[in-house]
Amino acid sequence: MLKYLDPLLDKSNFNVSEAIFLCFIFLGFFIVYPIQTICWAVGGMALLGLCLLASGLFSNYPIITSAHSITWSPLHAFSLRFRFTRPWEDIRSVEFTRDRFVSSYPDCIRIVYKDGCDVQLRLAGFTKKNLELLLLLIRNHCPQAKWLPLDEKVRLNISLSATPTSQVSFTGLWLDEIGSRLGSTAFVPLDPGTSLQDGRIKVIGQIALGGLSAIYLAQTEDKKACVLKESVVPFSSEDEARKMALELFKREAQLLAKIDHPRIAKIYDFFIEDDHHYLLMEYLEGRNLRQYVQENGPQKEAAAILWAKQVADILAYLHSMEPPIIHRDLTPDNLIVEDDGAISLIDFGAANQFLSTATGTIIGKTSYMSLEQFRGKASPPCDVYSLGCTLQFLLLGLDPEPFSCASTATGRNDWRTVQELIRECKNEDLKARPTAKTIADRLQMLLQERGAK
Repeated sequence: MLKYLDPLLDKSNFNVSEAIFLCFIFLGFFIVYPIQTICWAVGGMALLGLCLLASGLFSNYPIITSAHSITWSPLHAFSLRFRFTRPWEDIRSVEFTRDRFVSSYPDCIRIVYKDGCDVQLRLAGFTKKNLELLLLLIRNHCPQAKWLPLDEKVRLNISLSATPTSQVSFTGLWLDEIGSRLGSTAFVPLDPGTSLQDGRIKVIGQIALGGLSAIYLAQTEDKKACVLKESVVPFSSEDEARKMALELFKREAQLLAKIDHPRIAKIYDFFIEDDHHYLLMEYLEGRNLRQYVQENGPQKEAAAILWAKQVADILAYLHSMEPPIIHRDLTPDNLIVEDDGAISLIDFGAANQFLSTATGTIIGKTSYMSLEQFRGKASPPCDVYSLGCTLQFLLLGLDPEPFSCASTATGRNDWRTVQELIRECKNEDLKARPTAKTIADRLQMLLQERGAK
């Protein structure tokens, strides 16, 4: 609907002479047909009011994506012929436009479908990150779509808002979560289209970047979507630290490549190119636990127990390997709620450990990090501590206080059955913490007891 109202609301399109001419026509009709003219005017104003009301009601409706389709807001009902959910492969072209014409200095983006339907969105409603996410998804899911002009030509010319309007908000993107975890960059990231490993891997676009690392959406030779994590050791690091970091990276990457679990994002490959270190990982769609709790609030005890049990099972698998694999970065940000409602684990802390060794700086989230890990001594009980913190977050919706053993909060009395378990997981004495297998068994017993009631 906004597509048709935009020209009317745009002051640059206002023409004084045309307005005066329309006023004279309205006056003439009023003199000849006074009653009918009043009825038409009232009816027109009522229709316009309904249109504006509908725009307001649906302004918070998000753009929803999945592996197979994209669902648009009801605001685009007429231009989409009321088919809001469309397969990715039905997209024919992506056009950057100004005044309805393709332009290298656009103010709108137009998604055109093969049946002639289209969706037109104002660029002023996007943040830079949200626009990049939308374009990355389109380029990845429908590589056959035409770009007018080539998106590289308009990349530096588009004007974006500092905060997104609600009509272009996104859900279902764990990529969004990754972007929020990293800040400004201290190195030059890879450009879209860059090839690595003799063309075997192609960078589709940048997801996020930080001082010494970056994350990209990438594509393999067989057009399979994946995530590429890049880490760079600063030249200021001492030679011995750089050497230790390199050995650690190789060792960790080799261990991670052996993981074969249906609920753990697979590590496809690791390599070093031009002194940059890369991990190639499986691309998973879904919301992370932080996003889920932010949208739905603190979770009931039953749901939290079920998810914690799934995470404990994953940790038990990792810790049972020889040698044990330590995740090092178990947080709500790295746990994905997939379409079937189950939890999957992503983004191992190997890169964090690699950078920590090279720079002498601890990298990670202190709210979910045990004191011994903060001191540089990671072990399986460190992951157990993080699991306790994550369970606490699920129940309270708040990050735990760093290095605290507390598990209580005002106003929540329905989770006392797991309160003691959280305390045990966060025990200062790492030897007193239960193993991941023990936690999984205890949570399974709680689930069975609840099912029997």
